[in-house]
Amino acid sequence: MNRMNQCFPSAHDHSGSQHNFEARVFIVNSDEKTHSSLCRMIASAGWRTKSYFSAESFLDKFDPAHPGCLLLDNHVSEMGGLSLQQELRDRNSLTPVLFTSSQGTVPEAVEAIHGGAVNFFTRPLEKPLLMKCIRESIEKSQYLREEQKEREEIIIRMMRLTPREREVMALVLKGQPNKLIASDLDISIKTVEIHRGQVMKKLQVRTQADLIHLALSYPSEMEH
Repeated sequence: MNRMNQCFPSAHDHSGSQHNFEARVFIVNSDEKTHSSLCRMIASAGWRTKSYFSAESFLDKFDPAHPGCLLLDNHVSEMGGLSLQQELRDRNSLTPVLFTSSQGTVPEAVEAIHGGAVNFFTRPLEKPLLMKCIRESIEKSQYLREEQKEREEIIIRMMRLTPREREVMALVLKGQPNKLIASDLDISIKTVEIHRGQVMKKLQVRTQADLIHLALSYPSEMEH
């Protein structure tokens, strides 16, 4: 028997909302009956699912770049849900995790939530609440990936700056005028203007206000 399967939504989205069909709800559950039920429930709401019967099989196929969320059974074989959650944290995964359990304990739920889980559901599941959490988790997944992509792009731009351009940028961010920057670095005002122009061009900002906003939004990235 094939221990991994995909469910695809019908042509009509029964939830009435616009779904991102690139996203997936990854189901990791060892119980075949529950597994099939979850797959049908989520597919009927318009989401594509990809499902696995063990934590190990999920990790073997896991693509951190793929947007979506993980619906994880707390007692999935073989490593268990909490261990899988920890493994994903160790890999810096951006995939939100929603736990499901038929026999979860309060300490397990607390550990899962403290570990970053979006929610810890006990069966029988409340479909409206589950669908709401899935939608919000996928939106979060997409936002985090867009943010990560932008952060990586800023790091690449910063790496294009020369050491002198970095010095000029640092003084610009302190609010120093060109004349004072020239004095501090023992260079001409014209040279400061050239370096400043290169900083703006390489970081793809138009004004000093844009540069300041970039530095405030990504302070650690601007130090690379």
